[in-house]
Amino acid sequence: MKKQILLMITLCLLTGCWDERLVKDINLIYSQALDKTDEGLIETTIVTIGGAPNESGAQVSTQKPAIISAVGNTPRDSRMNLDRKVSGELYASKNRVTLLSQELAEDNIYSLLDVHFRSPISTTNARLAVVEGDAKRALHVKVAETPLISNYLGDLLLGLEEVESIPKASMEDVLSSLFDKGTDFVLPLMHVIDHENVALDGVALFDNDHMSGSINADQTLRLLLMDIDRRVPRRFNTRVTDNEERRINNYVTIDVEEKNRTLKIKKEAPKQFSAHINLDLLLNVVEYPKDTLYIEKNVIKLNEEIQKQLQFECEEVLRIIQEANCDYYGIGKHIRAHHYKDWEAMNWEEDYANIPLTVSVQTKVVYHGIIN
Repeated sequence: MKKQILLMITLCLLTGCWDERLVKDINLIYSQALDKTDEGLIETTIVTIGGAPNESGAQVSTQKPAIISAVGNTPRDSRMNLDRKVSGELYASKNRVTLLSQELAEDNIYSLLDVHFRSPISTTNARLAVVEGDAKRALHVKVAETPLISNYLGDLLLGLEEVESIPKASMEDVLSSLFDKGTDFVLPLMHVIDHENVALDGVALFDNDHMSGSINADQTLRLLLMDIDRRVPRRFNTRVTDNEERRINNYVTIDVEEKNRTLKIKKEAPKQFSAHINLDLLLNVVEYPKDTLYIEKNVIKLNEEIQKQLQFECEEVLRIIQEANCDYYGIGKHIRAHHYKDWEAMNWEEDYANIPLTVSVQTKVVYHGIIN
């Protein structure tokens, strides 16, 4: 009897799924692109897979993707206009990728993402990227390896993150940086080659909430080399000489076996600071067409050339991000944490571009293949 009473009480306390949403009644957004029209409106283009009416009028799930566009005064307004074009209500809980046109990214990125940050059903793990030209063109690319462009774009960005070609760029990461004074972020910068290919150009540099510059794919690897220890580009190619008649012999491909990176920020005077990056690398030569690395002095000479070239390339990247006013390494955040009174008296938007930002690169070739 006691068990029966306990069971009845338990059943009374159970709640139902009052907020359930059946897949057959909704349309799921799997990827989206935001562009700016000639009239200054926001155009949202989505790839959706959702419900479609059968002969009896009931909604049934379909796996055929549809690409739909609508314009509005704001991203939410354009989404409302998209709702009028589909059979079920749109939900972004499965969105994998959000693409922004470069024109919109150069204006204000937060205003475009506000609708996603406020919605409890939006996925904050969706990847963000900037596209040269119209972002919606990337959603119309036909890829042979997968019928769903959303999967292709999502897997492409995740794959680039895994091989450390780009830093992680999710909505959650961007939101954290936007509200963290003294640090900026970068986003993958892509372009549509043709109707079958999308390629990575590098990364877009951001000054607070707007795109302020860019660096190419090779420079992005140098940017990550100077980043915190957990980000180590696995492999990159660099020029070590201009003297060889055969162009191929001027280059070397190397893997980074170990990296030790430190950032030192020094207070020179009240409201005046300098920042210096120390970078120590242990390298493995995985391709050197000129060969001759069985001779020790050639290995030493090659290491000197690699170190000299990386020093130059890293200095160039630091110059570019400062010109773009992109505090990617969080120098301002460090000053705010350790020298708050100075931080309060500074105008970091103007002061960051003027602080001495330097780097010292030390390399050592420890491996050079099985040919010795």
